[in-house]
Amino acid sequence: MRTEAAEAMPGDRAALMDGTDARGRAGDPGEIAGVVSFLVGPAGSYVNGAVLLADGGEPSALPA
Repeated sequence: MRTEAAEAMPGDRAALMDGTDARGRAGDPGEIAGVVSFLVGPAGSYVNGAVLLADGGEPSALPA
């Protein structure tokens, strides 16, 4: 996620974020805000107990 803290990481670590997901770029906080807006708004009123992944296609670090 492209945040001020992430951009302040030393060396190439911030640039490495762009290669971690299927879109080839790190996410923007506004993209997460859209998901949150959906969930708290009228359009998401019937969503209950669901898991919505807003990870840009980032591969899971969990073991298979």
